[in-house]
Amino acid sequence: MPIPLRVLIVEDSEDDAELLARELRRGGYAPSYERVDTAEAMDAALSRQACDIVVSDHSMVQFDSDAALSVLKASNVDAPFIIVSGTIGEEQAVQAMKAGASDYLTKGHLARLVPVVRRELADFETRRARDAAERALRDQELQSVLELTAAYEATLEGWARALDLRDRETEGHSRRVTDLTVRLARRMGISEAQCVPIRRGSLLHDIGKMGIPDSILRKPAPLTSEEWEVMRRHPTFARDLLAPIVYLGTALDIPYCHHEKWDGTGYPRGLKGEEIPLAARIFAVVDIWDAVRSQRPYSAAWPDDRALAHLSAITGTHLDPAVVAAFMDLLASLTPAPAEAGHMGTGIARGRILVADDYVANIELLTRWLTSDGYEVAVAHSGRDTLAAIGHVHPDLLLLDIDLTAPNGFAVCRQLKRDAATSDIPIILMSGLDPACHELTARHLGADDCVTKPVDAAEIKASIRRALDRAPARDA
Repeated sequence: MPIPLRVLIVEDSEDDAELLARELRRGGYAPSYERVDTAEAMDAALSRQACDIVVSDHSMVQFDSDAALSVLKASNVDAPFIIVSGTIGEEQAVQAMKAGASDYLTKGHLARLVPVVRRELADFETRRARDAAERALRDQELQSVLELTAAYEATLEGWARALDLRDRETEGHSRRVTDLTVRLARRMGISEAQCVPIRRGSLLHDIGKMGIPDSILRKPAPLTSEEWEVMRRHPTFARDLLAPIVYLGTALDIPYCHHEKWDGTGYPRGLKGEEIPLAARIFAVVDIWDAVRSQRPYSAAWPDDRALAHLSAITGTHLDPAVVAAFMDLLASLTPAPAEAGHMGTGIARGRILVADDYVANIELLTRWLTSDGYEVAVAHSGRDTLAAIGHVHPDLLLLDIDLTAPNGFAVCRQLKRDAATSDIPIILMSGLDPACHELTARHLGADDCVTKPVDAAEIKASIRRALDRAPARDA
């Protein structure tokens, strides 16, 4: 039986293309081929359908093999590239091989075509099997890290809930200030990587209160001066508790420094101005905003206008003026209105997410994270499955692994963003192959974000929320 073979022929002569196809038939293949002779046509062909091999003439009227190889690389389609030409010189051929071409032969020696194709396809299959084995090992390692990270994050949130339960007058406070602090940090241009310790530090900002007696912490009246002296020790308790934990070392700024004041009159060290870590300065604004707007046994919740006036009154003494200005801008931009902004992030997420990854354990973990947040999750295990699922799942967002099979995530992203019916679906690319997650390529393809595996649970959830917030509403 002839072996099916999908061939992209880069050639400006239909007769020469048919000669190549005829030679492949004689060699036992059943080629289905598309002929292209411009960069645009080649790019479109690679986007429409994956191919098993590319055969390119070296010199054409509008195109050449060097440009064709560049188009193939940019498409991120992984296929052998063979040059067949009557004009290419040996030096040019060597340069083409260095650039990534698989082999070359002259049009006068087409008898070599089938052996070359057979060898390159066999080498390609061997390389793909090796890459698949390496990917499986890498994914297992990533999975272990993901599971451990998830366990750490669940532990932190459990600590924060325990603190809120112990100090009942601030119930829900830790989650509210954490969400709003991260929003403010992003507003001020802080990277997602830096927002991770800010989130952890915000959740644990009052962890030092575990060392404060209940008689002081839960007293339903203002504290005496002696009791305040004890209460002011909680940042130091936080430092002593968290500093030995390497995982939380970068998150210590907020628990230890959030009671420092811009004018140097705060505690525990009396830091002044920019001596105070930026994360602590950001958190302090949000913390005060939430505190004065919350009901306490000895103090009624303040309305927004009074809370805003209070922030303005202590700017330059207690609070960093630049941070307060950014916070005011953030409140003005939030929907719903500022009256609800301090309590953002406590609701259940909504949306349908398609997770495309060919490693089952990753899909299971991501599905567990996302369904626990209220998302509806569908899954796909290959590029073809992903493209097929789009039409019947109608996702609000696609979480897409770059290293998918047939076609890969780049090719899927390209095709969806070029189709008017799917171009508005937010796409977040994931990769464990490159620390930068192919960021420039992702941006070129129109992806909404790109995250590196192993992904932090809070980071990917935040990325999804941002993408959904920006996206237009989609019909079910």
